[in-house]
Amino acid sequence: MRYFILITAIAFLAACGSGKNSASAGDTAAASGQALVVVNGDFEQAAHDHNVPGWSITQHAGPASYTSGIDSDGAFKGYGSFRITRTHEQVYGSIVQDVAVAKFAGKTIELSAMMKSENVGPRGWKLFVNAPGKQVYSQGLTGTIAWKREAVKLELPANARTITIGASLLDGGTGWLDEVELRVLD
Repeated sequence: MRYFILITAIAFLAACGSGKNSASAGDTAAASGQALVVVNGDFEQAAHDHNVPGWSITQHAGPASYTSGIDSDGAFKGYGSFRITRTHEQVYGSIVQDVAVAKFAGKTIELSAMMKSENVGPRGWKLFVNAPGKQVYSQGLTGTIAWKREAVKLELPANARTITIGASLLDGGTGWLDEVELRVLD
């Protein structure tokens, strides 16, 4: 009986130690697949003044050439999605957000989102990431495309402290954005 208690105690202590080591390995794995905070990435927070909480709307230059805001009709998921429509000739119109990434410098990140388009010209409706000295765009959508997940990856430069994420309408038409996610891959 004494040996049974001793063996049970040793097995219990070994399991506790093993769990601790497993948790450490899990923490490392979780850090490599860690989700970074994107404010209002699901566009469920709507403002009454056509602003989009957590995001900024920009365009290349000149007079206002886009209509944009939260669209409560036809979101991919939940109440709202972001919609942008070009109303006048313009180089680009974008929705952007700055994200702190200093502790992930040198790692690869992935920005992904559900996107759809209607009558978008050949330059497209694209996701993008701007980092110091680097800018990458997703393949993007042209024409009329139903909701689909688009993604873009970028290895963060060693000097990266913040990045700008977003989507740009680079041609005529309308683009929608929903369920924006940003993850550290390695």
